[in-house]
Amino acid sequence: MPIVRHNGGMSPSDLQDFLAVLALVAAGGVVLMVAAKVIPSVASVRFLAVLHRWQLWLAALVATTASLGSLWFSEYGDHWLPCRFCWFQRIFMYSSAVILIIAAIRKDRGVKWYVVPLASAGLVLSFWHNLIEHRVIEESKLCISVTSCANPWHVSFGKLGFNRDGVFEWSGMPMTLAVMAFCGFAAILALLLTPEALDTSDEVPASEAVKEEHDGEPAAG
Repeated sequence: MPIVRHNGGMSPSDLQDFLAVLALVAAGGVVLMVAAKVIPSVASVRFLAVLHRWQLWLAALVATTASLGSLWFSEYGDHWLPCRFCWFQRIFMYSSAVILIIAAIRKDRGVKWYVVPLASAGLVLSFWHNLIEHRVIEESKLCISVTSCANPWHVSFGKLGFNRDGVFEWSGMPMTLAVMAFCGFAAILALLLTPEALDTSDEVPASEAVKEEHDGEPAAG
């Protein structure tokens, strides 16, 4: 499909390349968080403490960026039609974005009990979608009849598909929307589950903190 630039702006392929870079950064962040958790040190403890302070906003940023990016592709970029598994992943990413934004504003760290199940389901679905794209698993007849789940519209940093001889091959680091969704869900899970507070007082909810401040004090007036 020909790429059309809008008023000299960024083309859909350019935007996907940019989002693919962000997905790789998110994947690198997941690796760093897991390494900091597994290999404790002064630096890793401070690193996780800083992430803990901003974990809700960072998780909300990841989910919101992924959601807005997918909407741009289908509604404005090149009117890309999401496949069946893309819709499934959107369900979990969009709902996570809304919940995380509200939780970040309210500073509600208990949101992980709601978002972790959503992100986990999205992670499994995006992993399954990647297996379909790599022809490890055959796509269903429903996918074929509507929009193919095995043939991504854009591939960044590599090739993924059949060559002229009809042989399936992939090269480089093929980044599709399914791969980026997987990185996004993994980053959300890592941000909500890995960071720890350096000071345990950071774990006290705001409502309880206010209550503790007034314990034992005489009532005003």
